[in-house]
Amino acid sequence: MRPDRHLAAKQSGGATRRSFLPWGLSAGGVLVVSGLSGWNTSAVAQISNKAKAGTDKTQEIKVQPMTLQQEEDLGREMAAKIIANFHLYSNEPLTRYVNLVGATVAEQSERQDIKYHFAVLDSDGTNVFSAPGGFVFITRGALARCEDESELAGVLAHYVGHISGKHVVHSIERAKVLQAAMGEASAYVPGSDYLQKFSKNILVKLFDQGLARDDEFDADARGVTYAHAAGYPADGLERFLLALDRTADQSGHFFWLGMYPTVKERSDRLRQLISARHWEDTDRPRLAERFALAKATLPKPKAAP
Repeated sequence: MRPDRHLAAKQSGGATRRSFLPWGLSAGGVLVVSGLSGWNTSAVAQISNKAKAGTDKTQEIKVQPMTLQQEEDLGREMAAKIIANFHLYSNEPLTRYVNLVGATVAEQSERQDIKYHFAVLDSDGTNVFSAPGGFVFITRGALARCEDESELAGVLAHYVGHISGKHVVHSIERAKVLQAAMGEASAYVPGSDYLQKFSKNILVKLFDQGLARDDEFDADARGVTYAHAAGYPADGLERFLLALDRTADQSGHFFWLGMYPTVKERSDRLRQLISARHWEDTDRPRLAERFALAKATLPKPKAAP
C-alpha cells in the first residue's frame, strides 16, 4: 500500500496489519524517568573490578545471547534516560504523525517480535537515537531539517534497521568487560540499580563512540529496503544526509555527522544498492505537502544573535 493511503487508513481507523498508537508517558506508565547526574565511568569501573576479581571464572563463561525480555528491559531503561536528558516534545498531532510514518516503515522490518515506538524529543539539536526493544527517538531539530515525508521515513527506517539488526545488543554481547555481567540474568530486573547503571554505561558508549562502521552500513541497507518496501522513494535517507552535510560547516557539529563512516561513504553505498536493485522511484510520492503541515506545528527557529 502506498504510504499516503497507508497513513490515511490508519488515521481514519481502517484495518491494517498492525495498530500503532502515539507513544508517550502516561500516569502509571512503564518507563520511569531518572536523572542523568553522575554519568561517568563508575559503572564501567564496578563491572571491570568485578571481572578482574574473578578473571579465571570469567574466561570460562560462555556469553549467552540476550533474551527478548532482557532486550526489552534494557531498552526501556535506555529510553527512560534519553527522555530524562532531552524531554519529550508535547505535541500530540506531531507525535501521532511521526508514529504513523515510523509504523509504516517498521512493518517492513524482519523483526515483528517487538513493538516499535517513536517519539519526538524537545531539542533543537539534530539528533536521532534508538534503543533495543523497538524505541526510536527523533529531535525537533532533526524533524525541522527534513524536507519531506520520504526523508523522515528514510531516517526512521535507518534506526529501525539498527533495532532489527540488534546492533546495540550485539555490541553489548561482544564487550569483553561485560561478559561476566551478561551471565547474570537476575540483574536484568526492570528498575534494578544494576540495570540502571548498565544502561547508562551503554548510552555513554554510544554517545561517545557510536556503533561500528559495519553496523551503520547494515542499518542503511536495511532502512532503505524498508522505506522502498513501504512505498517511499528509496533515496530519502541519502537526501537527508547530503543536505545535513552541506550545512554542517555553517551550523556546527551534528551528532549524525560525528560518527564514522563519512556521509560520502554512506551515500556512495546507498546509490550502489539502489542501482543494483533497479529501484526507479522517480514517480513515487515524497509527500512534501503533508509533511509541511506537520512541520508547521514546530516552533520557529531562534534568530541568530
